[in-house]
Amino acid sequence: FYSLKAPYRRNAVWVLNDSTIKAIRKLKDNQGQYLWQPSLTAGAPDLLLGKPVRTSAYMPTIAADAKTIAFGDFSYYWIADRQGRSFKRLNELYAATGQVGFLASQRVDGKLILPEAIKVLAQKSAG
Repeated sequence: FYSLKAPYRRNAVWVLNDSTIKAIRKLKDNQGQYLWQPSLTAGAPDLLLGKPVRTSAYMPTIAADAKTIAFGDFSYYWIADRQGRSFKRLNELYAATGQVGFLASQRVDGKLILPEAIKVLAQKSAG
């Protein structure tokens, strides 16, 4: 938590996968209080050390050398269009059922503009 510089902690969120959350929900501080604080309001996020928790299936599970938790201000991670959208009308594919299909595609890319705005927890090596 405190390895992230103070200006970025104000808008910081935690990002982890469900299995990591399962392990974290069991952790307590020195006074026996859980670090995990479930949301009491519908639509509000759960909290870890007072900051919102978001889940992502793309975060690694807990394992040796895995980067399992990200914490920071993700407004410094930018997502941009690489090319415009393209659409294709698929008349023949659905002609037997009297329908028309459409195929749409778009290329996007993302980049962390300010690396110090996000910290990532790397697990220890096995050994």
